[in-house]
Amino acid sequence: MKNVTISIIQYCEYHKIEPQFLIDLHQNDLVILKERNHEYFIDEEDLTKVERYTEFYYNLGINLEGIEVISHLLEQIESLQKKLNN
Repeated sequence: MKNVTISIIQYCEYHKIEPQFLIDLHQNDLVILKERNHEYFIDEEDLTKVERYTEFYYNLGINLEGIEVISHLLEQIESLQKKLNN
């Protein structure tokens, strides 16, 4: 099955945000962006994270450092839930 990607330019135009925000997320290892022909793309599997982080940053005013902390805590919660379910 082909891996679906979304151009960050299209994503940013649709959400009316700056592409640099997504690049910053990538540089802080919060999401993975693929580069093709000098353009960045979001993997479909990371789209939920990108949307969540966009909400945190633009609508809730949480900075990148705060997003990193929240992301880490959410990963810990998910790990603990998996352990409880096994």
